[in-house]
Amino acid sequence: MMFRLLLPVLLGAPAVLRAAPPVPPGQALFQQNCARCHGANGKLGLNGAHDLTKSNLNAFGRTYLVTNGLGKMPAFKTKLSAAQVAQVVAYSQTLK
Repeated sequence: MMFRLLLPVLLGAPAVLRAAPPVPPGQALFQQNCARCHGANGKLGLNGAHDLTKSNLNAFGRTYLVTNGLGKMPAFKTKLSAAQVAQVVAYSQTLK
């Protein structure tokens, strides 16, 4: 009798254990700081923001732009640490 009561709980347990994959830190930082102009998918282009899915910039160039800004893009050197800039850059390179 006890087994019959526990069976649904045991069968449902794997569903409870499955969780959404963690959000990469760069993605969270991108959403907080970049998505406003570049969009969540990197294609929005508000305020002259470039479509990041079509960017030819490598990690070095992107790091420079995120750190120092250019044109209407603000510099993030006082807002993000070097490690956070690297995370944002790494995430931005996944946008295709």
